[in-house]
Amino acid sequence: MKAFNSEELHSFDGKNGKPIYLAFEGKVYDVSKSPLWSKGIHMNRHQPGRDLTSAIPAAPHGPEVFERYPQVGVLKKGLPEELKHLPPLLQNLLQRFPMARRHPHPMVVHFPIALLMASTVFFLLSLIFKNPFFEITSFHLLILGAIASPFAMVTGLLTWWINYRSKLTLFVKRKIQFSILLLIFEIFLILWRSSNPEIFNPLYFIMMILLTPIVSLLGYYGGQMTFPSEK
Repeated sequence: MKAFNSEELHSFDGKNGKPIYLAFEGKVYDVSKSPLWSKGIHMNRHQPGRDLTSAIPAAPHGPEVFERYPQVGVLKKGLPEELKHLPPLLQNLLQRFPMARRHPHPMVVHFPIALLMASTVFFLLSLIFKNPFFEITSFHLLILGAIASPFAMVTGLLTWWINYRSKLTLFVKRKIQFSILLLIFEIFLILWRSSNPEIFNPLYFIMMILLTPIVSLLGYYGGQMTFPSEK
C-alpha cells in the first residue's frame, strides 16, 4: 500500500475532485462516501486529510467506524501534525502521556460548576426556610468553587493552546469573557460575605443567583466546542 507522510495526507481533503482520506493508528482510510464528511469538515471541528488517532478517544464513537471504509495506505511515522506548533518539551510530554492532551480540563471543570450551582441552591434554601445553616453551607460551597475555578481556567487555556492552536472562535471568546466575570463574582461575593456575615442586600442575592446561569453558559459553550450541534 502507498505510504503517506503528513503533507501528502493533507492534500486529500475532498477539494478539486480529490477523495477524503483520514489516518488512524498508522492506517489511511478513504471516507469520501461518509455523509458525515460531505461538508469537508466533521462536527465543525475535524479537518479532512488528518491523523485522527489522538481524537478518537474523545469522540462519542470508537475506532470501529473505520471498518466501514477501505484502507488505501499507511501513514509514515513522525511527529503528529497537531503537535508541531508546541515547544519540543511539551511535544515529548504529550507523546509519552497522550491523555494529557484532552483529559485535564474535563477532569477539573466539573468541580466549580457543581460547587457553584450547589452554592446557589443552598442560598435559595436559606431564603425559603430561614435557616442560617443553609446560608453557611452556601458560603462554604462558594469558597470551594472559587478555589476550583482557577484550575479549570488554566487547564482550559492549556487545552485551547494544544488542541485549537489558540484560535479565538466565538465560543472561546465567550468562555474567556464569562470565566473572567465568574472569577470577579466569586472574589467579590467572598470578600463581601466575609466582611459582613449578616449581609442582607438585594445585589448580593442577585449575584449569588447569577452564579448558576454563568456556569451553565460556560458548560454550554464548552459542550459546543467538544460536540457542536450540526445543522
